[in-house]
Amino acid sequence: MSDRNLIPYFLTFGPILLVGAFMMWPASEAIGLRGMQSLVDEMDSLMPLLIAAMLGTMMVLGGVYLMISEMMENTSGMNKQLLNVASVLIVVTMASFVFGLGSNVAVINEADGEIDAEDDSFAYENEADRSNTLSNTFDAGNTVWTMSPVTWGLSLVLIGLVAFMMKRPESAMDYVMPALMPVGTLFLSLPIIGDNGLFNMVFPVVLLVHIIIGGLMLSGKVTVPGSTEEGA
Repeated sequence: MSDRNLIPYFLTFGPILLVGAFMMWPASEAIGLRGMQSLVDEMDSLMPLLIAAMLGTMMVLGGVYLMISEMMENTSGMNKQLLNVASVLIVVTMASFVFGLGSNVAVINEADGEIDAEDDSFAYENEADRSNTLSNTFDAGNTVWTMSPVTWGLSLVLIGLVAFMMKRPESAMDYVMPALMPVGTLFLSLPIIGDNGLFNMVFPVVLLVHIIIGGLMLSGKVTVPGSTEEGA
């Protein structure tokens, strides 16, 4: 049991949790006071989604990080350097998600806090003060979150590029890992395009690609590039 590879399990089940939370998240395109209020209105039902999103994020990005680490064991020179950059980008992506989810938790926890104008230590001065503070917290989280497709997408591009250079495709399954290059390129271009509707379509597709890779690893049809062991 201790020899079991966690990579395919993380890549298969992590995205399922994350995309489920993403699809059920209220007012995902709202910002400012409207976005903050959308969280407050659904605060009683959001904590389970936040837990699922956090767990899914740690699993899927942790799976990608573990895959990069395993690939680095069998590489050297430029390939290893590219994978090092990819691992840093995944860590930055994870930090962005944690910050973004944390800002949402802060809004939910403080939304029904007491307002006491006589308390100079912790209380908000008035309702307007609380609304502005929570709105700024929400927007700060969104600001960090906005660039996560760039770091995540660029990491996928580097993984796909190294996989291609390590083994030139000879069969259909050999194209699975290099396919991360176009997927990552599309993903990292989303903040530049700036279309929220397009993001809502592409993000689930990116997670689906992770699920497919994890499933193929579980079935033994795809292995980590350079690895002699099957993913399951």
